Amino acid sequence: MKLIVLSPPNSVPNEHEIITSLFENGLEIFQVHKPELSEAEIQKYIEKIPSKYHKKIVRHADFPKFNSIKELESYKGKYEYAFLSPIFDSISKPEYKAQFSSRSKTSLPGKKGFSQINPKLSDSVSGKKIVALGGVDFEKIELVRMIGFIGVAVLGAIWNSKDPLKEFDKMKALCQRKEPAH
Repeated sequence: MKLIVLSPPNSVPNEHEIITSLFENGLEIFQVHKPELSEAEIQKYIEKIPSKYHKKIVRHADFPKFNSIKELESYKGKYEYAFLSPIFDSISKPEYKAQFSSRSKTSLPGKKGFSQINPKLSDSVSGKKIVALGGVDFEKIELVRMIGFIGVAVLGAIWNSKDPLKEFDKMKALCQRKEPAH
């Protein structure tokens, strides 16, 4: 599975050092999502990252993002990959609530607190290059894999962590597994 790390929308202490460490530990795709920055400011932001990693940096705005199954199914354009969001309640934006799953006191086996996933979701992403975005953390990666997404995009799980590099390493190991964990 793809593991994409999105930049935090606002500045984070040691942000560029963390980004460099993520690349040094195998990050393949870093998406810059800085909605408050101008194009020139985004370029300056990227220039603070060692140039050997620039080919692994993309702009979040360059990829389609769908907020409903209807949007996804009606889109006719081509894309390398696209996002479907929010799959789960956002970690970084508490007001950004899940559109495709719901919490309950009962759970899917091994899936803490998630009992209902929109049944059309798996059919809608199957065979498409769709990445799960919104509330994805280490504990949800296997569920995302079972649904049929080709990858996960993470923001809050990394940037809100006490140890972003350790969290990234755990997620990367799980994303690289060929078979689901039992």
